[in-house]
Parts: sequence; C-alpha cells; structure tokens
Amino acid sequence: MQTKRLLCSLAAVVFVFFLAAGASAKVVIKLSNAGPNNPDNRTVKAVEIFKAMVEKGTQGEVEVQAFHASALGNERESLEGIKMGTIQMGTLSSGPVAGFFSPVMVMGIPYLFSSAPAAWNAYNGEFGQAFAEAFQKQTGVRILGMTENGYRHFTNNSREIKAPQDMKGLKIRTMENPVHMEMVKSLGGAPTPIAFGELYTALQQKVVDGMECPIVLIHDMKFYEVQKYMSLDGHLYDPLIIFINEEFYQKKLTPEQQRRVAEAAKMLAASHNGFSQQANIEGLQKLKDKGMVVYQPTMADMAQYRELAQPAALAYLKGQVGQEWVDRALAAAKKGEQEVGDKADQIVKDHIKLANDKYAEWVKK
Repeated sequence: MQTKRLLCSLAAVVFVFFLAAGASAKVVIKLSNAGPNNPDNRTVKAVEIFKAMVEKGTQGEVEVQAFHASALGNERESLEGIKMGTIQMGTLSSGPVAGFFSPVMVMGIPYLFSSAPAAWNAYNGEFGQAFAEAFQKQTGVRILGMTENGYRHFTNNSREIKAPQDMKGLKIRTMENPVHMEMVKSLGGAPTPIAFGELYTALQQKVVDGMECPIVLIHDMKFYEVQKYMSLDGHLYDPLIIFINEEFYQKKLTPEQQRRVAEAAKMLAASHNGFSQQANIEGLQKLKDKGMVVYQPTMADMAQYRELAQPAALAYLKGQVGQEWVDRALAAAKKGEQEVGDKADQIVKDHIKLANDKYAEWVKK
C-alpha cells in the first residue's frame, strides 16, 4: 500500500512539474530574412524593433530569433518553410511568391508608382488587404504587413544604359517573377533568374552581365565591387512582405500574443520604410564614391522605357492572372497617387524620423 501511495505521489509531482514546465515554456518565432546580417542594415534594425516589442509586450513568453543572410535558406525555400510551419515568419521579397500565388505578379507592373509613399498607400490599403486575404486562403500563410524593398534600378558591368537600346543583348538577373522577365525581354535584354544569395558570385563569375536591384541592396551586398554602371530608371517598386504561418499564429499564440505580434509587425513595416528611404538617400552617394557610374534618365528616356515595358507586361498579366487583379493594381496605384499628392517628400521624412525614434526607444535605450 505504501508503495502504491509513493508511486501516486511521484506521479502527481511529475504531472505538476510538466504543467509548470509547459506554462513557462517560451514560444519561439524563427524569422527568415535574405538580406545581409549587417547591424546597420534597414531590415536588421526594423526586425530588432519587432523583436523588442514582441518580447517585452509578451513579458518574454514569445521569443523572436532572427536569421539573416539566407541562413534558413533562400527566399523560395524560406517561404516553403513558412508554408509547412518549419519556419514561423519571414521578411521576404515578392520574387518567390509567384510560385505560390500568381496574382503577386501585378506588383511587378513596370513604372506603376511615381513615389514610394504612393506604393505604401496602395499596399497598406484595400488592395493590400484583398491580396493578403486571397493569399492566405490559397497558401495557409498570413501576411502581417507589406513594407519597402524599394525601387529597382538596372546595373551592369558592360556599358552605360541610357536608353532601352542599350539593354540589347545584356544578360540581366531577375527574380523568379515572370513579369520581371517579360519586362527585361521587352527592353531587349536576356532575363536570367538567379537566387539572391547566389547573385554576387554570378556577377563576379560573369554568369550574367547585370541585374536590377534597389540602391540599398546594391550598397549593402557590395554589388558595386562587381558592377560598374547603374541607371536610375526605377522600373519596379518591389515590396518586402512580412509572412507568418497561419496555424502557428492561431494555435501557438494566445489572442493577446497575436495582438502584440500584429502590432509589432506594423511597426516593423513602418520603420523599415523609414530606414529604407534613409539608406537610399545615403547609399546613392556612397555608390558614387565607390566608383559606380550613375545615370539619371531624362523624361524622354523614361517615356521610352514605359512605352516598351508597360504594355508588354500588362498584356502578359491579363493572360496569366486575369483582368480583375490587373485592374485592382492599377486602381490602387491611381488612388495612392491621388491621396499622397504633393505630400510624398514629407511622408518620407516622417517615416525616417519614426524609424530612428523607435530604434532609439526599443533597441538603443
């Protein structure tokens, strides 16, 4: 009888121990990012704000582990991991999304936005919400927000690109996005998809002649070491999308933790916009100092690019994703332009201030 009572007591102790362990166990969010693991990098800093807000807001119950520089795989592999649940979150470009949800291709309509704030307005408004809902329904992955990857510009190591005819015959790396590839074809280049993590080596080994990329990434990834010329045509405005596995979000996080994560993700997006704009302003001069030859297309040059690239992209998109998504994107862009109006410069300044203020508040304090 004593043995039986002892065993029951031991079982009760073990049960209580496991209950306590379960109650105190942290929920871990592994976050994947393809950009460089540089302390001054815009995404690293914005993710640090996110991490601090989540961990403090949940009293340490949720831990954010950030993996930069494609440490958890390239962007496509990371999005697959988020979809399967082996990775919880990611800050990823639109590049790999087309393989999971084709309507993302409308974000690649060339020369869609004349300012970054107009794009922020579109992607954080009705269009962005409709896109997020449709994406989640098809993939099981929630979009917590969209921020800026930035305007993409052409670079190459062969010659200065001043007009579309200068693109002829150049092998240009693109993301795995058919619209981007169609755009390069329409301008006379030869599109060559290559994973971002392999791009520096491909340029160094002359697998491709050039690429198209935002200023901040050209600087942070040191592409100026293997690229001589850049043309500031701003042909594409690329978003950086904040993904989280929906099952993890619903089943592993309490409602209060969900609220904290969602709020922190909104701040991640807003601060990332600010850091990105600041990095672009500072980065352009740094690239010139590093020896890159930078050409600013004239209004006439831009008209040529638009006349060639946009019709080809729109025709392709209508066949691939349907008229509805194309119309939604064009309408969102128009609305964004109207609502931002002449306030774009001030909005950018406000976001730069917000980003630095929040970094000082949550990270540097």
